[in-house]
Amino acid sequence: MRGKYDFREPLLMDDNGLYITVAQMQFFLNRRGGEQKFKNGDAEFLSFYKNCCLYNLIYDMMEKNEKCAKMYWDSETESVSVSFPVKGFVAKALATIAHFFSDEDEDEEDEDIYGIFK
Repeated sequence: MRGKYDFREPLLMDDNGLYITVAQMQFFLNRRGGEQKFKNGDAEFLSFYKNCCLYNLIYDMMEKNEKCAKMYWDSETESVSVSFPVKGFVAKALATIAHFFSDEDEDEEDEDIYGIFK
C-alpha cells in the first residue's frame, strides 16, 4: 500500500458510493497499533472509517456546489467540522445513509428528524 498515490484516490467504494481514500487508510495504518486495529475491526478503526466516509461524501458534494456546506478547523475539538443547512443537500444525503452507521440500540424518539446527528 505504500508508494505514490493521489490523496483523493478511493481505496474501496461500497454500493452506496461511500469510500475511504488510499491516503486516509495509510494515515490510519501509520498510527501506533493501526494495522492491528484495522485487522481486528477495532472500534477506533470503525469510527475512523465512518468519519472518512462522511468527510468524503461532503467533500465531493462541495466540489460540485461549494455553497452546500462549509468545512473548517474546529480548534475546540481539534478536528474538521462541517456546517450545512438542516434541509439542504448535505442533510438529505446524510439522512439517506444514516441507517448504515446507526446503532440499533439508539433511542428512536429524538428531535433529529433527518437522522443526521447520530
